[in-house]
Amino acid sequence: MIFNTRIAMAPVSQLEYVVAHELCHMRFRDHSPKFWSTLKSVLPEYEKRKEALKSDGWKYEF
Repeated sequence: MIFNTRIAMAPVSQLEYVVAHELCHMRFRDHSPKFWSTLKSVLPEYEKRKEALKSDGWKYEF
């Protein structure tokens, strides 16, 4: 697993989302319903964190 170094600048809640997302990809290589269901079982509020990362991600530039 390789992470973009810019993610280190993100709040912990967004970092947790990225890590959980990537860990789920170890089991499911796609974004199938099973993938999202597994992610939700691990991180129930993942959608809120995903949206925050999407809207704030541009801020994490060097």
